[in-house]
Amino acid sequence: MRSPWSDRPAGGRAGGHRRGARAGRGRRGGGALLAAVLAAVLLGGCGEPPVDLDLPPRAEGQTVLDHGDVLDDAAVDAALGGLRDLGYDAVAVTYETEQAGRGEAARAGRLVVERWGADLVLVAVARPGDFTSEVVDPEDPAARERFFGIEPADTFAVPGDLREEIVEVTIPPIAAGNDWDAVFTTAAADLAEGLAPR
Repeated sequence: MRSPWSDRPAGGRAGGHRRGARAGRGRRGGGALLAAVLAAVLLGGCGEPPVDLDLPPRAEGQTVLDHGDVLDDAAVDAALGGLRDLGYDAVAVTYETEQAGRGEAARAGRLVVERWGADLVLVAVARPGDFTSEVVDPEDPAARERFFGIEPADTFAVPGDLREEIVEVTIPPIAAGNDWDAVFTTAAADLAEGLAPR
């Protein structure tokens, strides 16, 4: 019996090029590979925007970077002392950007962890003017755009449920009144209370 795809017997290994279903599958596989590569290239170009934080080199002993100009550096540094006592190098950061939000705060926190070598970053980001703006319409959450986040170098050492409780429950009522010193000092105290020494 002859194979319908070649001149050789079915199942045989006669000389010549092998054509047929198996060879065709290889071409389709190449097309799938090409499609996968193109998708990766296209999706890779649609990543997160760069962090809009001007991060200078860290000065010796620096724990506060207040580009938002809303903190009492000494009070916040003192509050971060409780975390230092537990063995955490904690840093507080504020800044303004048009792309303020949860993602921006997380990216900024990761950048500070990476470049400054911090163990824990408390970061507040706001659109220009929104750190001190008053709520015009309480029903419109977009009336002001700002976000406070906690970004650890080690997510196992600083559990997500503790961070979430602070960021989602404790801080919003304090931030609503624009008391940014209290936002940072309260978050630092709650972290120091909830974390184990390193």
